[in-house]
Amino acid sequence: MLTIHADTSHVIQLAVGPAFMLASIGGTLTVLTNRLARINDRTIKRRDDMEHAGTEPSAALLEELQALNRRARVTNAAITVAAVCAILVCVLIGSLFLGNELGIPFDRAVAGLFVVAMLGLIATYTLMLVEIYLAYHSINPT
Repeated sequence: MLTIHADTSHVIQLAVGPAFMLASIGGTLTVLTNRLARINDRTIKRRDDMEHAGTEPSAALLEELQALNRRARVTNAAITVAAVCAILVCVLIGSLFLGNELGIPFDRAVAGLFVVAMLGLIATYTLMLVEIYLAYHSINPT
């Protein structure tokens, strides 16, 4: 029969919050990678259009390709920050259990990891908002 020490059950309770955070980061990564895939598909289509036109590319086409490139860079940065954030949350959860099993007080390290992970999540959503802004303004330039 499996018996869980009282401290271990408490650590599991502490790890639930970061685990939900990890799930939300996963969902965000799905959204961001889908956006990047759509940007990539549109870029390939517009480059094909440019090759098959046979004439000098129009200023509008070049401008659209530049806008797509900007969006791709911002989206890539958001994906990178989100992935680093997810790694930090995984390290945080591992530190909770490692500290409990080894009797090492990792409370300050865990708190620091959580704060840095939250800052990363804030940066991820900020970059996502920037990309959405760029997408909107590339469709409706005003």
